[in-house]
Amino acid sequence: MKVLFIYPSNKYSNTNTSTYSLPLGLGSIATYSKQKISELEIKILDGSIMSHEEQKEILANFKPDVTAISPTICSHENGLKLGEQAKNLNSTVFLGGVNSTNLWYSILKNNEFIDGVFLYDGEEGFFQTLNRISEYRLFGSEVFNAVRNLAHRDKYNNPTAPEHIYIPRISDIPNIDYSLFDLETHFKKTNSKGFGNAVAYYAGKGCMKRGKVNLKRNYSFKDYQELIKTMNTCTFCGRNEVGFRTMKENREAEIIKELNKKYGVTWFFNVQDTVNLQNKTPIGVEGTYRLFIGLKSVTQKNIDTLKNRYGENLIFQVGIETVSPEMRRVFGKKATDQKDVSEKTELMYKNNIQLHASFVLGGRGETPKSMKQTLDTAIKISKYQNTTWILVSPQLILPGSPDYNALLQMPLMHNKYYQKDYIDITEISNDFMRYFVPNLTRKEIINTIKETFSKINNPNTILDIKGVTAEEEIYIKPRRIYTSV
Repeated sequence: MKVLFIYPSNKYSNTNTSTYSLPLGLGSIATYSKQKISELEIKILDGSIMSHEEQKEILANFKPDVTAISPTICSHENGLKLGEQAKNLNSTVFLGGVNSTNLWYSILKNNEFIDGVFLYDGEEGFFQTLNRISEYRLFGSEVFNAVRNLAHRDKYNNPTAPEHIYIPRISDIPNIDYSLFDLETHFKKTNSKGFGNAVAYYAGKGCMKRGKVNLKRNYSFKDYQELIKTMNTCTFCGRNEVGFRTMKENREAEIIKELNKKYGVTWFFNVQDTVNLQNKTPIGVEGTYRLFIGLKSVTQKNIDTLKNRYGENLIFQVGIETVSPEMRRVFGKKATDQKDVSEKTELMYKNNIQLHASFVLGGRGETPKSMKQTLDTAIKISKYQNTTWILVSPQLILPGSPDYNALLQMPLMHNKYYQKDYIDITEISNDFMRYFVPNLTRKEIINTIKETFSKINNPNTILDIKGVTAEEEIYIKPRRIYTSV
């Protein structure tokens, strides 16, 4: 059986920051399936290293029996086009990932060429589905009724939710087989940007904010949706899985050692939502490590712990988002201010730790004053030589996020969006701002980002944006001087 996994290329510049990215979710599902069914012929197409046209050509030549596509909000349109092409080649077509999970009903209702949508974790469900493909083609969609996490159509062609949501233990999911990726092309990209052989890996799944729950392995679909409603989350976050699952510290070390020894990787980007500060045993591989960490967790004690584990060459990815107290309350973030951000940046500078800082503009209640506070902070910390990356994003209104759900409480907006599966990021941004950010427009935010970038003179600092259109990006003129990092 030939199985094609596709991470579509983006229509918008949402992932121009992804200089090191790999579609880890697809890699995990592909690895799990290959281990269970050794005779599978698997190919993964990564849209961060190839164009939409290249993906179309490979799809046409490969002629897969099964096609699994994982689009983001900014690649959804390309994902649907590839799905329709695959169906015309008689492939069975599935979507998955965060965006598809949040829009599964509309996706199935609006696109008859999509046979199913995997919700949340897809490893076990996809394997079960592969075992049912021949039956599906003979007996129809009812053979998918018991497949874990798979939304599909019933015998009357109506979208139907899975009976059960299954949450695997991290220990049940194998280490990703990186040989399934086109690493040769990927490394050409990362080397061209000054990162050497760099890859992303994860040492856990989920978010600390949603971590305070004793997870079961199985839930009914209804019970799982009710549990999600009780979870804390940032206002702009579209991820809605439950819980926070981390690897044992020796397993993370094994992954890093294999990446280093087998593929020559020396730059490691841990995409776990928050680095695990409980792990203290040294990894034992010299390299550069980028770690996600909350601003409040940047203390000398934690820096010492992380240096002991990962070594001296550290990059902290810090989601500052905003420094306005009012906006931080809206975002569900801990209190901080410009002084606190500056002190933490100074602490990182003294410890020779690079700072990658990200900011978000245009949340509920944003004003010109609060936006100025945030961007003044970006300008201030850019003066530190260790601030090597500043990312600014207009707020993305992601399906599944509290912001998206708040917008759909408005009758006109509910009628406009509740059955849509394709979301135009500027259209929904403008709609959201009319209701929740009446003192600003998207155009004013774009203009302010451009003005802010013009005031940052540190030649070592990358000035990056995401969640904008090609036209907005050309206007802002981000400074992606990766090779000087």
